[in-house]
Amino acid sequence: MKHCKKATAVFMCLALSFSCNMSSAHSGRTDSSGGHHDYKNVSGLGDYHYHCGGNPPHLHKNGVCPYSSSAKASTFSSSKKVSKYYKASTVKKVQKKLNKLGYKCGTADGIYGTKTKNAIKDFQRDEGMTVNGEIKKALIRKLKINI
Repeated sequence: MKHCKKATAVFMCLALSFSCNMSSAHSGRTDSSGGHHDYKNVSGLGDYHYHCGGNPPHLHKNGVCPYSSSAKASTFSSSKKVSKYYKASTVKKVQKKLNKLGYKCGTADGIYGTKTKNAIKDFQRDEGMTVNGEIKKALIRKLKINI
């Protein structure tokens, strides 16, 4: 009898969980872009939307997925003014100089990423500078770079 009650409780929990998950999802095939029709507008986004990468229903403004890394990068650069120290041309000069000095920051591609930040921190530590991994005037001077 104990086992029967336990099994019934487990079954009820699973059934409830399944029905809750189904209420927020909907069936349907997606096209090659990961989008599909939603004629009843269940999502509230109109009659067509996307689920790229398992993300919630969304639209692609100007054909760009808001969940893609390129969309995030372009949103960041267009919504915020980039400091002259973080412009691609400056970052590339810093990377070239650090690589030349033996601080491996990868390919000099002008992208301020983890490798570049760590290389800057190592250089700053070795030079007795404030260790923050940031590209600022003091770092540019110490590296003897013209921007």
